[in-house]
Amino acid sequence: MAVDTERFPDKERYDLMAQMADLYYNQGKTQAEIARQFGTNRFRVAKLIQDARAEQIVEIRIHHANKRSSLLEEELKKAFHFRDAVVVNTRYSSYIDGLTQIGEEGAAYLARLLTPGKVLGLTWGKTLQSVIGRLPDLSYNPVTVVQLTGSYALRNPSTDTRELVRTAAAGCGGDYFYLDVPLYVKEAALIEMLKKEPGISRTLEQMKKLDVVASGIGGESSLPLRNPEVKPYLTERDKEMTPRCIGSLYGRVLNEEGQEADLDLNRKIVSGALEDIIAAPVRIIVACGRHKVKVLKKAAEQGWYNVLVTDADTAVHLMELIENERSAQ
Repeated sequence: MAVDTERFPDKERYDLMAQMADLYYNQGKTQAEIARQFGTNRFRVAKLIQDARAEQIVEIRIHHANKRSSLLEEELKKAFHFRDAVVVNTRYSSYIDGLTQIGEEGAAYLARLLTPGKVLGLTWGKTLQSVIGRLPDLSYNPVTVVQLTGSYALRNPSTDTRELVRTAAAGCGGDYFYLDVPLYVKEAALIEMLKKEPGISRTLEQMKKLDVVASGIGGESSLPLRNPEVKPYLTERDKEMTPRCIGSLYGRVLNEEGQEADLDLNRKIVSGALEDIIAAPVRIIVACGRHKVKVLKKAAEQGWYNVLVTDADTAVHLMELIENERSAQ
């Protein structure tokens, strides 16, 4: 009987992908042989093996002679007055392998910052998950982990802010504080009422003690304003202003200057106070992709973050953008 993998619940699907990946990578079975064993076709096997890599059930390590580009790191620090920069050489890597390399280097950097008693604040996202999922065992090094914003609807639950907070806290053997609310509410007046709830107020109080913040960043193509899930929260004014927004950070939509956009949506966010987030001494952004270069530049100029973890291609295009703007002046 053929196996209908499309109807499997998540756990059974993950187990199936792990079994197929083990047969393919460790036991040297062909995709056709695996297909016969599971009563399916090799095209579906190929797709599940590919998904296993994408969802980090399988990790492939490529050992490069120079993992980081110190020259680009120094150029970024000088251009933006960054506290630090981590630029990973991913020239010969696929997107998935490159994301793995960024995660490894980012995790090593973050682990050095997480000394006992530190308070770490997290948002969400695939690139951030690549770092948090690769943190070494820090159970001897208790750290408090805090959810910085309410939860955002994501297709992949492993990149959700609650899951990242749980993963980091488990690895660090420390306490964790959830912000058990949605990212947006319909009425801005509701926010102040929610903040008075004991569980939420405890989490917000922890945000006044932040030592390190780690976050992804959204580009123009992934604006919350364009997300169907966010549509019920938008006003006509928000929709009209969408073309003048370049990305999002810490749940806030940013305008063309990299400032918090004057949107009704930005007044409906349930999160820690922006001044508490920005007051954290170390504010790390993990990001890759040319489509994020504009928002990375503008957000850096506004001081939203002071450490960038990225790949060499993104770093090069970020520096090129700076040079082009200087030449045009």
